[in-house]
Amino acid sequence: PNNKRKRVSKIKDKEKAHPYSRKARQINRAMHKETSIAKAKSERINAALGRGQKIVWFRDNMDKGEEEVDAKLRKKMWTMVELRQLVDVYLTRNDEDVETILAKKDEGKNLLQKESLFLQLTDSEVKEAKLAGVEVPDLTNGAVVKALRAWDGDLNSITTIKLITCKPASIIPMEEEAKKNSRRGEGASAKADKIPQLLTEQQAIEVATGMVVN
Repeated sequence: PNNKRKRVSKIKDKEKAHPYSRKARQINRAMHKETSIAKAKSERINAALGRGQKIVWFRDNMDKGEEEVDAKLRKKMWTMVELRQLVDVYLTRNDEDVETILAKKDEGKNLLQKESLFLQLTDSEVKEAKLAGVEVPDLTNGAVVKALRAWDGDLNSITTIKLITCKPASIIPMEEEAKKNSRRGEGASAKADKIPQLLTEQQAIEVATGMVVN
């Protein structure tokens, strides 16, 4: 059992191991474990970097237009409507790069792999934000705003910045229209349910033929 906990570097005489020996299986288990740990660590780091880049953007852009304002007079917190509007700006931050790549594509030029991936990621980000929202710093909370302004970008202290899920302001009219249409449909259905359905067979014949049945 203890063999499963060993790292490859701790296995003795691994260079002499026969391909089908117990030691070879031990080495394979250790290598698989180390690979899994390294992959999980890499994914955590990439996720943390992604969150960090997003938080840095909000830190650097939430005071746009107020650079000349005294720090004491800057906004202490945002309303939810204002935060949604800021999310809109965040989602359009790559528009110029996207337009440049699309123009290259329209000219019939082959895109680099990183350019195609960039388009895919950008499109996926916008669609996901419109559907489920995007995690952003909770600027409606004064303590979070203060912590964000003081944050130095250290990923180890990123947990001090509370995140909330927020949808962009641009989709609110569409959602409201969808709700109105849904309510209209429900209303029409309710009205239809109220239409009398109690005609007798004789009355039904009279309505259909215009003749009175004696």
